[in-house]
Amino acid sequence: MGIIVVRALQIWRLFISLSSHAFCRSGDSWNHFLQLNKIHALQVAGVEELETGQAIHDSLEMEFQVIKARPSFKLILGIFLLSYALTFVCISFINPIADLYANKGGMFYANTNLQTHIALHNHHLEITQQQKKKKSELDALSCSSLINDVGGKNASGGHGKGILCCDRSRYRTDVCYLRGDVRTHTETASISVHTHNHKLVQEKIRPYTRKWEQSTMNTIDEITLKTGDDNGDACQVQHDVPAIVFSTGGYTGNVYHEFNDGLIPLYITSQHLHGQVVFVILEYHNWWMTKYAEIVTQLTNYPVIDFSNDKRVHCFPEMIVGLNIHDELTVNPELMKDGKSIGDFRALLSKAYAPRLSSMPQKQSTDEEHSSSLKASGLPNVSQLAKLKLVIISRQKSREMMNQKAIVKLGEKIGFEVEILNPKRNTEMVDMFRALNSCDVMVGVHGAAMTHFLFMRPGSVFIQIVPLGTDWASATYYGQPATKLGLTYLEYKILPEESSLFAEYERNDPVLRDPDSINRKGWEETKRVYLDGQNVKPSLQRFNKTLLSAYSSVLARKYEILPSVNR
Repeated sequence: MGIIVVRALQIWRLFISLSSHAFCRSGDSWNHFLQLNKIHALQVAGVEELETGQAIHDSLEMEFQVIKARPSFKLILGIFLLSYALTFVCISFINPIADLYANKGGMFYANTNLQTHIALHNHHLEITQQQKKKKSELDALSCSSLINDVGGKNASGGHGKGILCCDRSRYRTDVCYLRGDVRTHTETASISVHTHNHKLVQEKIRPYTRKWEQSTMNTIDEITLKTGDDNGDACQVQHDVPAIVFSTGGYTGNVYHEFNDGLIPLYITSQHLHGQVVFVILEYHNWWMTKYAEIVTQLTNYPVIDFSNDKRVHCFPEMIVGLNIHDELTVNPELMKDGKSIGDFRALLSKAYAPRLSSMPQKQSTDEEHSSSLKASGLPNVSQLAKLKLVIISRQKSREMMNQKAIVKLGEKIGFEVEILNPKRNTEMVDMFRALNSCDVMVGVHGAAMTHFLFMRPGSVFIQIVPLGTDWASATYYGQPATKLGLTYLEYKILPEESSLFAEYERNDPVLRDPDSINRKGWEETKRVYLDGQNVKPSLQRFNKTLLSAYSSVLARKYEILPSVNR
């Protein structure tokens, strides 16, 4: 494009030269006009003189007032304006064509032979910012590729050039990667990787998947990652498989967060290693390991390391610090190089609890046997089927179902076998899995215990009772993830008259009629009013329709019939 612009300037010079003999009679004023015209041409072309341009321009303008009084001024001025206009037309015509062939990554006039061809400051700044952004994105992409290739053919096995990089491009989590001679240093809460140069590079990271919640992240132990030619302490335990470092701090203790922030991200980050990985845990809790031992041992073949209390120097060929996370309680197959999904995580849960389930009492006859008996008789009689199982997740203190006993009787009247679960912190996960893995329908009021839908078989029905003010959270945290798992998801939305808040507020109060206005005041207000301050009492007439819909859905799936009896 620079060559084309030069040609346009040469055309302008030709017009000037044709009128030079007429203009030269004005003596030195030719030189003044030539300088003034040059400044204007440079400005039109999108460039600026350096420093002195404006000063020259001002002095020439003063002299121009004297020249205007001369008789030949009008003729000279006409020639000047004609050449100026032709130059403008040429450049305006050429620029769109030149843009088609321009080097978009370079400066506008990088190849011209003008003495001054500095791009406008803003344009230069924009290019610099774009280059930095592209470099940052490239660095994150390269680091992400290394993270995804952990344990692959490119692993250095502790030899070769040391690598330390961090992908900080994501909203939910930071993840760092180390390769080479990687060593843990408990005393300094650091991990180092040996390099062959003296340059020290440091990264700090809190390996927990709620990056956007600063108050929560401030409670997570920070770890320093560093490079250098001296790793300090000698290796005391040498590992020949990669390590993954993560924290079980934060909201650990809440079953939703234990799965959403920890176990599912751990699966996403480690499952492709097929157990050939060591887990290094910050803020280690014995009770957490006891509670989730069956799941953890499906992901690693090695003992877990308690980073803070194991003072030995552990050495690894590769390490990931932090966990990948996709969305609420889900695994996105498009982000997994082997296409794994939340269904595969659920299959891992089934495998994890299978040994203990096999030792528990089983039904004398299976649903499949009842189905075969039904088809053999040719009689689509619902009474011949095994009773469908309905599990109700019970709550106390807040969001309690105040007419739970009546709901149980309603379910039994429809034809369900009803089981009530009241999960506590010390409830064994295998007991929850046994009950929900064998159920056809689960009912519960919105809350962390709804996370247990992960234990249900695809095709089962999940009914979530949605209290006032929790529509978005109910759908986002549980409804949408349940659908991705393959469950039939039904919502029962509480009306103002079915909420305990109806007795506390006036009928037209925004708390009852406009919950969104309350939610816009912030999480603390939502928690105070709708989560901690509300119980529910579903209408038996309305809820009966929801249970019948769930019953019909299960029959259609399991036995390929619909109930013919009006209930």
